[in-house]
Amino acid sequence: MRPELEAELKNQQAQSKFAEVADVFTNGVYEQSDSLKPIADRLKLEIKTASLGRTPAADAKGVLANAKFLNAIFSADSIEKKRNTEAIDIGANQLVAGRITQYAPAHTLPLSDVKDRVRVQLIASRAAELAKKDGMDKLVAWKASPAAASLSAPVVVSRENAQQQLPRVVNAAMRVDLASLPAWAGVDLGEQGYAVVKVNKRVPRDVPAADLAQQGREQYTQGWAAAEGRAYYQTLKEMFKVKINVAKPVLKTLSGAE
Repeated sequence: MRPELEAELKNQQAQSKFAEVADVFTNGVYEQSDSLKPIADRLKLEIKTASLGRTPAADAKGVLANAKFLNAIFSADSIEKKRNTEAIDIGANQLVAGRITQYAPAHTLPLSDVKDRVRVQLIASRAAELAKKDGMDKLVAWKASPAAASLSAPVVVSRENAQQQLPRVVNAAMRVDLASLPAWAGVDLGEQGYAVVKVNKRVPRDVPAADLAQQGREQYTQGWAAAEGRAYYQTLKEMFKVKINVAKPVLKTLSGAE
């Protein structure tokens, strides 16, 4: 039991340390709301700068694709007063805060600047519509006559090993009704087309290696501890009838930002 007890103790200590630092970070970005530098210096954090809009860019990852962060950074208080956002929980024991240093409201671009871009978008949109219609027609036809289906070679997929399949395709395969196999599903992939999925059989999961199983148990324990922590704080708020006097910023409806 020693390794498991050590791992559990380390996890508890990490959770405790995270809660302590998270409290310092949360208070710091609020109390010195005109700059992120003081709290970054105190906690030895790196401040990063990025250009972003209300809608995540196609290649956006991490915090730049997080809806909660984008809503906060484009709030009225953040835009008009250039204040720090509140500390935002983006999951996996991560907090983030940001502030706007330069803001440009959405505006109409000259036709010469957007003509080629609009043409490409229109072609892609129309192609996606045609692909969806063609895919749905094939799905109906292949369900009625499976022998006529023209599909690629079958592959065994799982959430851990997608075999280079798109997540939406794998999710569709995992959600089919296994009561009657083979089962069919259609997946609208937008500009990437339309996928027809046929599930032939369900394959039992392989027994994971000991180290991977241990890693999974640790991740589960960490998630459970975080959930218990949030529930505990919520219980304290209700028990002591905590009242937050600072009004939450109200989002204004704007056409966009760059």
